[in-house]
Amino acid sequence: MDAPHSLLTKDQLKQAGLNDFAYGYQDKVRFYELDALNHVNNTVFLKWFETIRVDYVLARGLTTYSHEGDDPQLVVRHLSADFLAPMYQNEVYTVAARTRLIKPTSFIMDYAVAVGGQIRGTGDCVVVSLEQDGRTRRAHFPAAVSAMVELDGAELKS
Repeated sequence: MDAPHSLLTKDQLKQAGLNDFAYGYQDKVRFYELDALNHVNNTVFLKWFETIRVDYVLARGLTTYSHEGDDPQLVVRHLSADFLAPMYQNEVYTVAARTRLIKPTSFIMDYAVAVGGQIRGTGDCVVVSLEQDGRTRRAHFPAAVSAMVELDGAELKS
């Protein structure tokens, strides 16, 4: 599955004001993402976070979303967002994701949305790795853990 956007380099993310991120891309606010106050609806941030999360976990090798054999089910256990400044139609923004903390069967991700070097919103989530039965927790693939540590600077916690 191809990412819907061109990924930015670490230097480009730094220029966007997202110094601590290694995975992100740019997009623009669309009309249908606006609310009655003519700025981005708060639920849209959650959609942006979901979109980048799916791309990110594929890129880091956490899952293939094949739902077969040894492929884990990744489920969001917790999600939160902080809305720091309004966003408007046609603004070009950068959305970024990273893993902050890795536990044996879960990990914590951070998100940020920036426009012109200003952070407009942040979020985090706890993702749990399960077997295909949807109940039994399972360990992450070792290569995925290595990628999150090396590329994101994620902390390992046992």
